[in-house]
Amino acid sequence: MADLTKPIDISAFNDVAKRYEQEIKPLPLLKASDALQYMTPMTGVANSVVITKMKKGAISKKYTGTFSADKTIGTPEQRTLTVYPCVAEMSDEPERYRKTFIDYIYAEGVRADVEEAKNHRFIKWLVQYGISVASEELFDAIFIGKLTSGARLQDSFDGIEELVRKAIVAGEIATSELNYYDALAEFSSANIGDKLKEMWRMAHKSMRDAGGDMFMSIDLADMYDDWYREEHDKPPMVDAAGQLYLEGSNGKCRIVRMGNFNNQRVILTTKDNIRWGTDNPNDMQNMRAFNSGNPYVFTATMKWVFGLQFATVNWKEFIVSKRYDESSGSGS
Repeated sequence: MADLTKPIDISAFNDVAKRYEQEIKPLPLLKASDALQYMTPMTGVANSVVITKMKKGAISKKYTGTFSADKTIGTPEQRTLTVYPCVAEMSDEPERYRKTFIDYIYAEGVRADVEEAKNHRFIKWLVQYGISVASEELFDAIFIGKLTSGARLQDSFDGIEELVRKAIVAGEIATSELNYYDALAEFSSANIGDKLKEMWRMAHKSMRDAGGDMFMSIDLADMYDDWYREEHDKPPMVDAAGQLYLEGSNGKCRIVRMGNFNNQRVILTTKDNIRWGTDNPNDMQNMRAFNSGNPYVFTATMKWVFGLQFATVNWKEFIVSKRYDESSGSGS
């Protein structure tokens, strides 16, 4: 029978982590996937990468027999995606891990005489559990992150809201650019449906034809469900997950409910336009133990790089709503 009272063997931990790395789910496929599945990954980014999107020009005209040389295929828009180092650290008394394992995993009918249970099952669980916790923390930081001198994960890189705020300050997002929707008031259950339809219909016709994702907090999505039910005695297309597509969009505007959005910002864009970057994807599942010098303490760490950026904020692919839910009462 496996002896779960002995200290965790660090070399065995790392051997098992390496041996079963194909079975260990990486950070992006756990809780963080609730956000990252709606974005496009960019790997091999060791520091930063320039994302170039072309704003289409016009090159066709009536034939006159003369080349006028006054047409261009477009203007490049360039935005930089920078990745920043992040780390997950585990340091705890091993028996606390073992109690959880025995209570919730080992006791689920796993026989002690099975080789897998004796030698690897606990260590595999420990590796995966650590990565799962880190994934939950990354999920929260994806929206609220802001690069500061702080020590939290959310201080490590600029999240979605901070990218939007900086683009507003820079004048890249503005009513004059057609990518800034002003609802003139806070969203509520009484107005949210009409306001979101108004926002969708100000989108460029190419997005309205191809389709887009409308990101919002769970609270705003609940408001929309309440509005929808008030509008319809027997609302169609409503299931346990709530309303899936914005009414009046002909099924082209998908409502994406984000558990990490913490304000009334609404973002309308596409999966291709939101990029997340890292260097080596294997780093996001490479949890490694090391000797702490204390036989009663188990320590392990995982280090990776991560960053976010919009490929473009051009209104053909991107619109955000102005916020009226801030304490100052002014929108941004």
